[in-house]
Amino acid sequence: MLTIPPISTQQKKHIPQVDYIRAIAAMAVALFHLGGKALPVLKYGWLGVYMFFLLSGFIICWAIPQNYTWKLSGRFILKRIIRIEPPYIISIVLAIIIKFFWVENYSPDWFNALCHLAYLNTFVGQSYLSPVYWTLGIEFQYYLFVALCFPWFTSKWGQWLVLLLSILPIMINVPEAGLINSFPVFALGILYYLYLVKGKNLIEVLVLGILITTCGIYTLGWLPTCAALFALGLLLLPLKKHPVISFLSRISFSLYLTHDMIGSNLVVYLGTLLPKTFIFKGLEFMTGIVVSVLFAWLFYFLVEGPCIKLSKKVAYKI
Repeated sequence: MLTIPPISTQQKKHIPQVDYIRAIAAMAVALFHLGGKALPVLKYGWLGVYMFFLLSGFIICWAIPQNYTWKLSGRFILKRIIRIEPPYIISIVLAIIIKFFWVENYSPDWFNALCHLAYLNTFVGQSYLSPVYWTLGIEFQYYLFVALCFPWFTSKWGQWLVLLLSILPIMINVPEAGLINSFPVFALGILYYLYLVKGKNLIEVLVLGILITTCGIYTLGWLPTCAALFALGLLLLPLKKHPVISFLSRISFSLYLTHDMIGSNLVVYLGTLLPKTFIFKGLEFMTGIVVSVLFAWLFYFLVEGPCIKLSKKVAYKI
């Protein structure tokens, strides 16, 4: 039987397994949008989204101090806003600028753009400037949920609250863009945190994990749930730090934000210039990947990295 001893809450060091999840998930989504939709294995790259959801369920809890109370919720949200929002907003501006050059007679829809800032597009019937933005709305809903509910689901009976919320989308109809619809995959990450840090009973955790997995299959389907379980499996493996994985993990959010507007447009543009043969299509695909990664590194260096440093300056003080 799997046995992982609970760790000290005072020794929150870097987790190499997290790097693997970020790197694999970000590359999977990027490869999918850059042309993988037509390829046998890469057509499932969209499942990287659910790997990210599982990871957020775990790592956001991991990053919260153990003395957390509702009085700290404002600082928690502020840290997340500083960390996430500036890169997101700049990517929106970048997407609009690219459309000026890419789309003939392009006229920005400013109402649509403003809806992005509050993640309202899906709720008000507006399209997104990038196909990945809808997931950021769900992530932000999760941040709000954690800010309010962290003291509850880390309490004695908190794991049962997590199960109840996983069952909820089976019982009621909720918008697909709402957190509750995707909550079972977040819940698996939360449950792992409750075992690893809070020392919840292993047998109880396994039983609840099976029940939550069943809820995920019913709500989201087999593939998204299996993608989440794959990410959970990576968390359990004794993986070691690797320079390539560390690099891809570091730029994963930047790559996630920018790959479609940079890499996908480049692939389409090259397709109008080069012969329609298998070799040249492969060249277009590889060029799109390399340029996407390089641009993500530049975006991280100029935008995301400074935001990370700034968010760390917001201390948890009551």
